[in-house]
Amino acid sequence: MDAVLSGLHSAKATIRLEQIAALRARRIGDHVNLPQLAVCGDQSAGKSSVLEGLTGLPFPRQDDVCTKLATEIILQYSDGEQRITATVLPAPSRSDSSKASLRAYMRQLADFEELPTAIAETGLLMGIRGFGDIAQGPAFAEDIFRIEVSGPTGLHLTVVDLPGLISVANEEQTEDDVGMVQKLVDTYITNPRTIILAVVPAKNDIANQGIIQKSRRVDKAGQRTVGIITKPDLMNAGTEKRIALLAKNQDTTKLKLGYFLVKTPTPTEIAAGVTEVQRQRNEKRYFESCPWKEPALDGDRVGIIALRSYLQNLLDQHKECELPKVREEIRSLLASTELEIAALGEGRPTVGYIRLFLSQLAVRFHSLTTSALDGTYHEADPVFFDESDVDNHPARLPAHLHRLNTAFSVYMRESGEKRKIVSHRSIDGFVAEDGPEAASENSLDGVPEEGQLLVTAAGMEEWVMDIYVTNRGKEHLGDYNHGLLSEMFHIQSSRWYDIARRRGDDTKAMGEHG
Repeated sequence: MDAVLSGLHSAKATIRLEQIAALRARRIGDHVNLPQLAVCGDQSAGKSSVLEGLTGLPFPRQDDVCTKLATEIILQYSDGEQRITATVLPAPSRSDSSKASLRAYMRQLADFEELPTAIAETGLLMGIRGFGDIAQGPAFAEDIFRIEVSGPTGLHLTVVDLPGLISVANEEQTEDDVGMVQKLVDTYITNPRTIILAVVPAKNDIANQGIIQKSRRVDKAGQRTVGIITKPDLMNAGTEKRIALLAKNQDTTKLKLGYFLVKTPTPTEIAAGVTEVQRQRNEKRYFESCPWKEPALDGDRVGIIALRSYLQNLLDQHKECELPKVREEIRSLLASTELEIAALGEGRPTVGYIRLFLSQLAVRFHSLTTSALDGTYHEADPVFFDESDVDNHPARLPAHLHRLNTAFSVYMRESGEKRKIVSHRSIDGFVAEDGPEAASENSLDGVPEEGQLLVTAAGMEEWVMDIYVTNRGKEHLGDYNHGLLSEMFHIQSSRWYDIARRRGDDTKAMGEHG
């Protein structure tokens, strides 16, 4: 297998591959996206054949078994004997009991001949329609069937075989099934560290292929999408020139990383048990014959071997670009996790520890509350009260109340009266007349507060005189009624109740949201 995979493995990439393998061994890939390949395309596009040609691993392609769920293959190089382990990663939407049942599944495979059996077992566990005697339920699953291969694989890499995209629902595949496959494929290709291998059959219109449209949407820069044209032997005669233009990236549907043209084994070859070496010879012989000799195809873009060689360079560049980002994400994840663990406090394994923790918590609460009420902010916990902006730190309660009281005092002193004396001014040559009531707002300086009247000095004097006249009683001429001042005070302070009520509402709101 080392010889088969030599196109994807080089001495230059060994260190990076081992780093990725170490991260996967510690299950870092469950929390941080790691570089991987994803083989995507429509149903029956030849994805499994491409995947087998790239990895050298025999994937079952009969009875449509591999298109029902995402198959994630993790290749880990080691000097020991080959070990193949099949497990399941349940979807987040599963119930806890279902997750436990799927996680419990693990099968050690003696060789890849047992792979169809393992897929059938997991399909039955997932409840996929068509496996075993399951006649109802979804035709696809969001769960991931994971195959871990360790041994002389030649590389450390994750390759994903995804269910084929469905254009239109039918009797066997409902609208829900179509949506599930779309969602599953989107989950992988939106990962910026996934290299998208867009598999498109030559006999179909490439521009209308769903995976091409999706890849353009999620990979706008075109840095991680490689087109793979399959099944050229099944297209209509006379259309070779169109496919040749596409393979040379000269057609209207261009990709920045271009296309590769490969010939997948025919059903007859598969039934005959074609080997990897035979497949390569058949493919080479096919493209050296007519009509593929005429278009002058680029030899570096034809055949599975050329694709392997190209992917080696692409993967090396991709890993060099993405691994520093992975490192930063891991550091950030570690820092946030450590903070979360620290926030949990010390362990409380017994009732005694729990009581001690609650007692300490109550003492700390009492200490902080006392400091907040007394204004001794730096005695209990300076860090807790370390904030100079009172508005953003309502725990400094006295300071906050002083600020509100000061503002209330200033407002009462400057704008608390019913009638406020202001200077008058001229508007368009009009001079406000002095009178007992407020003149036009446009003729006086200032803006009245709610329920307030703006008057001139002369207007205030006239109002006082009116109050004096209406309050005359038994007093002698030149004297005034003792109720005069009381009535003027009552009128001038008539706004105080509403002002005080608003002040109380503000204090209450501070207590509720502080």
